[in-house]
Amino acid sequence: MLKNKKYLVLIILILLPTFNSFSKDYLINLQAKVVNNDKHNYSEGNNFNLLKLDGSFTDNLGNYGNWNALASFELNNNKIKQHFFSAEIIFQNESKMYIQGSRNSKEFEQGTGTFTVNAASKEIKDLIGTKCIYAINFFKSTSFTNTKCKVSDIAFERLQLIKQ
Repeated sequence: MLKNKKYLVLIILILLPTFNSFSKDYLINLQAKVVNNDKHNYSEGNNFNLLKLDGSFTDNLGNYGNWNALASFELNNNKIKQHFFSAEIIFQNESKMYIQGSRNSKEFEQGTGTFTVNAASKEIKDLIGTKCIYAINFFKSTSFTNTKCKVSDIAFERLQLIKQ
C-alpha cells in the first residue's frame, strides 16, 4: 500500500507542473494587407498561390508592432489541397517571434486554424512550442485575425516586460 502511495505522489508531482504551466490567455489582433500575390494557373480551378502580407498588431498586454507573413496554398478543383504559412511578428522593443501553421480545406473555408511558435528572440524564448488558435477574415485585400494562445506563466511575464 505504501508503495502505491509513493507512485501516486510521484505521478502528481510530475503532472502538477503540466496542469499549471499553460494557464494564461495571450490574445493578439493582427491586421494586414496583401502586398504581393503570385499564382501559377495549372488549369481551370487548379493553381498554386503565394501571398505576402504586411501589417500591424496589438495584444492584450498593451504590446504592439509589425508583422509579415508568407502563405502558400494549392487549389485542386477549386478546393484547398494544401495551405502553409510562416509569419514574423516584431514587437515594439524589436523582439521577434516566428510562427508556422497549416490548414486543411474545412479550416480554410471556416476561416480558422492553428499555428505554433517555432522560434523567438531570447527575451521571449519561453513562447517556443506554444500552440495557438486563430480566426481570420478578409475584406478585399485586408486581413483581420484574432488569435488566442495558452501560454505559461513565465512566457506571460516575459511578454508583459516588453512594454516596459
